[in-house]
Amino acid sequence: MTTLDELERTAIEACAAGGAYLCDAYRAEDTDVDASAHDVKSSADTGAERRILEVIRAEFPDHPIIAEESGRHEGSGEYTWLVDPLDGTNNFESGLPSFATAVTVLEGADSGSSTSDSEPVLGVVYVPLLDDLYVATRGGDVRHNGQPVCADSDANPETATAVSVIGHDVKRRPEQAAVSASINRALEDRCKRRLESWSPTVHWGLLARGRLDGIVCYRPDAEEQLLGELFAAESGLLAASGGGDRAGRDGRDSEVRGEWFVAAGNRAVFDALREVVDETVER
Repeated sequence: MTTLDELERTAIEACAAGGAYLCDAYRAEDTDVDASAHDVKSSADTGAERRILEVIRAEFPDHPIIAEESGRHEGSGEYTWLVDPLDGTNNFESGLPSFATAVTVLEGADSGSSTSDSEPVLGVVYVPLLDDLYVATRGGDVRHNGQPVCADSDANPETATAVSVIGHDVKRRPEQAAVSASINRALEDRCKRRLESWSPTVHWGLLARGRLDGIVCYRPDAEEQLLGELFAAESGLLAASGGGDRAGRDGRDSEVRGEWFVAAGNRAVFDALREVVDETVER
């Protein structure tokens, strides 16, 4: 039987392999780019993914993999790997240093089943330019460069920096885009700064360390959200979710996925972010 320690070692090695390639490609500035109105694809995505998959397959050849660029790779193993080889492609190609490689390991993801019905047991994020490594384990903790971290924040809403995250489909749908815009305005009214850098796995690491104060996710992409909710639960963030097909719950249980998700490092900021959702999404 595969142990969590074995999964963790392989996930770290895989993210490091992808991250080392991204560092070289970022500095060389010689990638091929395909830009559209709503997305950016880079040869750096596929280059990093190839290196990550090589590491995973070498250790767990029977495990299913869902990779952002190459899709689903079937298998019969007990765990499924979600691979985001370059979270923050637009940043990468714009010369902004906020990007990461990320791997999430799921339990209970049968072949062909939805990832949103599975539970993450491990999440690894590597920010290569900073050499920052984040590891979250279910029922364990979140570690930054090997040291356990806690999401405590002493900010009040007026001094807080809060993150807004949307899924890729939101900007393509006018009604959802309007809701997203109203969330942004409400956050800017309540908080000192609203951060939107299109590299949410980097944000989740900073939230787990207490460097950022809160987050509002609206229709987030399942792959990044699974990792994020594991980071939230294991770092002690207050969290709530709701909407969609599944009801939300308040408190420290962040395992339910729905239309929206909020998390914060203290009660005052959490309550302010819940008000944002109540006024914009749940109205």
